[in-house]
Amino acid sequence: MKNSFFFAFLIFSNFAFAQVTPQTWLSGEINRKLTTKLVASASLDMRFYDFSAPGTIFPQLSISYKIIDGVKFSVDYRMLFKENRYTNYTFDNRLNFNLELKTKFKHVDPGFRFRYQSTFGTLNGVGNYSAEFDQAIRLKPALTFHINKKSKYTPAVSGEWFYSLANKELGKRFTKYRLAAGTSYNLKGPREIEVKYIFGQSINLPKDETEHILSLTYSYNWEKLTPEEKAKRAKARAKKKLKKHPELETEEE
Repeated sequence: MKNSFFFAFLIFSNFAFAQVTPQTWLSGEINRKLTTKLVASASLDMRFYDFSAPGTIFPQLSISYKIIDGVKFSVDYRMLFKENRYTNYTFDNRLNFNLELKTKFKHVDPGFRFRYQSTFGTLNGVGNYSAEFDQAIRLKPALTFHINKKSKYTPAVSGEWFYSLANKELGKRFTKYRLAAGTSYNLKGPREIEVKYIFGQSINLPKDETEHILSLTYSYNWEKLTPEEKAKRAKARAKKKLKKHPELETEEE
C-alpha cells in the first residue's frame, strides 16, 4: 500500500511541477527500392500539440544506401513548418545524416542509429534553442521483436538521447530523452501501419518539460517488379478471378 501511494505521488508530482504536453503524431510514407542497395523515400508528418491544430508539419525526402549487411547510411531533407506564438507558421530547412547499425537474432533484432542534424532557415538562431529542431546529435538504440513467422505484429522498443551542439550557456550537453514502445502491423500487400507511445523528458535544463505522445504511421513499399514477377502476379490475379467466377472459364472455352 505504501508503495502504491509513493508511485501515485511521483505521477502527481510529474504533472504538477513539469510542463506536460500531450501530442498526437500522424505520418505517412512511401518507399521505393531503386537498386539492391539504394532506397528513396518520401513522407509527410503532422504533429498536433494539446489536441489543437497541427503545431508542426514537415514533408521529407530521404535516400538511403546499404553499405554492407547491417550497416546503412542515409540523408534526409526535411521542410519544417512550425507554428509560432502568433499562430502563424514559420518555415525552416533541416538535413539529417544517419548511420544505422542492425543485427539479427532468432527472436530479437538490436539496432542503433547515430544522427547528426543541421538546421538552416528562420528557426535557427531565432528564439529558444531546441535539440529536436536545431543542430544536434541524436543517439537511438532500439530492439525489434519477432513473435513468430506467421504473426503480422512486430513489437519494438527504443530510446533516444538528444545532445545539444549550441555554443550557448545551456549547450554542449544532453538536453532531452525519449522512450518509445509500440508495434507495427503488416496489412494486405506492401503496406504497414505502426502504433506507438512515446514518453519524452527534458534534462539538464532549467525548464522541466514532459511529453506524452501517441504516434501513428502508415507505410507503403512501392515495389519495382521484374517482368517475371509481373507475369506471376498477373497469373495469380487471373486465377483468383476464376475462382470467384468459374463461369468465366466456361465462356472462354
